Amino acid sequence: MPTVRRIRPVRFLPSLATLANLACGVGALMYLMDAARTGNLHLLTRAGWLLVLATVFDALDGKLARLTRGTSSIGAQLDSLADLVTFGVVPAMLARSLVILDGPAHEIRMHPRLLVVAPILYALCAALRLARFNVQHANEEGDADHGDFVGLPSPAAAALPIAMVLFYFGLNDPSFLLHPGPEAQFTLREVILRALPFVLVLNGALMVTRIRYPHFMAWLSRQRRPFPWLAEILVIGGLLLIEPELALLLASLVFLVVPALTALYRAVFRRGASAEHLETR
Repeated sequence: MPTVRRIRPVRFLPSLATLANLACGVGALMYLMDAARTGNLHLLTRAGWLLVLATVFDALDGKLARLTRGTSSIGAQLDSLADLVTFGVVPAMLARSLVILDGPAHEIRMHPRLLVVAPILYALCAALRLARFNVQHANEEGDADHGDFVGLPSPAAAALPIAMVLFYFGLNDPSFLLHPGPEAQFTLREVILRALPFVLVLNGALMVTRIRYPHFMAWLSRQRRPFPWLAEILVIGGLLLIEPELALLLASLVFLVVPALTALYRAVFRRGASAEHLETR
């Protein structure tokens, strides 16, 4: 008779955080369905904030697993399944819903195929990225070994379209710190609506590249920082509380763009140095 491999017990707290992540993703998807049925755009804001909360749970589950020394194969698979739904499917549907529901008000009618291909491509790349992570983690390579991610992590990939949607609705708030005039608001909304499908395609491609992105939570917990650095974190946290939509948008842009530009610079510099070396030989 074939032997059945015994599965290690699942730790309660990390698994609970992972399931909370998945619950937020499913709840956000329900809001999107209600928005499509009723045309209530404010439901998209609720969906976006649920996905932000899911990001917090996603950061907590890994930290709790390390603190309780409760990492297991089934926990890793559960985490990937939750991330595929919450950060691989729902953000793509959130971006698509905004373009479809509010695009006509701005006389924006994107190509129908683009609104089908972009979300599907994003979700497929998220699935490939998570599958690659599982293989690398099982072989103790890449992400687990070097303290960084190979390819854009799915929560970070989801952060930019989520932040763009939240910023889109944040422009309606008259207390917005940088509250633009009506014409500037209209222009910013139009830019966001037109950019969202292409952001999905770009982030999907970045997830399956070999560009290294920092593991922020691991870096934050392993490094000793002086008191002024803690004060800077508090200031940034204060700005996040004052203008969360703008802060999330800027943070997601910086996290996405800086490693990509660094990798591009290194690739060009190394190629140029190699060519110069060959010429001098």
